Amino acid sequence: MPLRKKHVRYALFVVVMAGSLGVLSGLLVYGLHIHGGAYGRDVSQALASRLRCGSTVRGARPTGLSTAAADEVRLWWTAAGGRLALGLRHVQAVRNTDGVSWTVQADEGRLALVGDDPAATLSAINQRLVQVEAGMPVNWLDVQRLDLDLALTPVRVEAETRLAVYPEDDGLTVRLMDPAAPKLLPFHKVDPEAIRPLARLRLAPRDEAGVFAGLDADLKDLPADAVRRALGFGKPSADAGGTARVTVDWPRPDADADAVTVAATVRNLDLASWTSAAPGGPVEGTAGLDLRYRRKRSGRAAVAVRLHTSEATITGETLRWLDGLGWPVGVPGAAPTGRVPLARLHVRLIVEEGRGRFAGPPDAWFGIPLATVRLLGREGPVLRADPRPFDAKGLWPAIQEALGGAGRRDRSPPAAFARIGAAPRARDPAAE
Repeated sequence: MPLRKKHVRYALFVVVMAGSLGVLSGLLVYGLHIHGGAYGRDVSQALASRLRCGSTVRGARPTGLSTAAADEVRLWWTAAGGRLALGLRHVQAVRNTDGVSWTVQADEGRLALVGDDPAATLSAINQRLVQVEAGMPVNWLDVQRLDLDLALTPVRVEAETRLAVYPEDDGLTVRLMDPAAPKLLPFHKVDPEAIRPLARLRLAPRDEAGVFAGLDADLKDLPADAVRRALGFGKPSADAGGTARVTVDWPRPDADADAVTVAATVRNLDLASWTSAAPGGPVEGTAGLDLRYRRKRSGRAAVAVRLHTSEATITGETLRWLDGLGWPVGVPGAAPTGRVPLARLHVRLIVEEGRGRFAGPPDAWFGIPLATVRLLGREGPVLRADPRPFDAKGLWPAIQEALGGAGRRDRSPPAAFARIGAAPRARDPAAE
């Protein structure tokens, strides 16, 4: 039977109505999906799956075919009794040209680490973040202001920084910078000197040895108390004064995977507050302190300590206590009485694998002067060290106990820093 015009009109009407209803139904479902929170739950589940963490996303919504936004994103990892949490607010995301990864910008953020053993927590997370079969979901991240609150026992780091993450050398580079730094995307077009970081962390998401591939840090104007606590001396009875600069160089290249160097420099250190508990009374004066921890590929670690000042004072009782510590340090002749003004105090001590030695130019008696006094226009030693190596295993606990570190006498200078570059632990599938 030939089709009439009215049949054609009816058919077109049905097709149009069906199509319109389909579109309206799709828009309705899409709207309910967004406003009902399903879109945010999908994003949260995707982040949790890819990053192997807990995740909540609030106020997530698409803003275009390849753009999205969220009011707040929270990610957290729990391991070894600790927790690492990252929160972002006012988030904007753009899908990259690969169709998989995203470029993300956030106005505000907070990164916090809590727990009794931060090194163990980070070591476990290091293994969990490995993405062997897929890349990271976010390749570019810019957080305008990131508040850090890191309980790196015994030091707590609280700072306001700028965070930038971008792809580099088959991995990701993380930079912490001054929060006043301008917007830096795209990073590959910016002069590296213009974004000199406070800290630079290298990530290798597909490295089965662990995602953390290296760390460089240069932290200035830290309180001197932070270094004192890291050495196991506890908090002084008074403000330790002075400021510290801490640098970390942990390259982890294939040729030297376990090497790590941590250095701390303290200027204008108040000796009296650091030595207030010393037998015989404190050493008084202002000094400089340099510490350097170095672990070699073989696993052997060495710590170098340098303490230097002039115009300090020390009591004869404290000199006698130093003479009796069981190390090759002694007072030439009889120890003076009362408080002794020093012309110079310069100590250089190197400890490696439980063996220590003093370094420095020898005097006429082939010893190394550690403290000198001025008599008749000439300097003479009141404390001298033997340059030959000695057993230093019991030295650090004795110094810690005397200077206020009771309860932590099991720590040594290497142990205070060693776990910064600790080798990653074996992956625990149950923890994932």
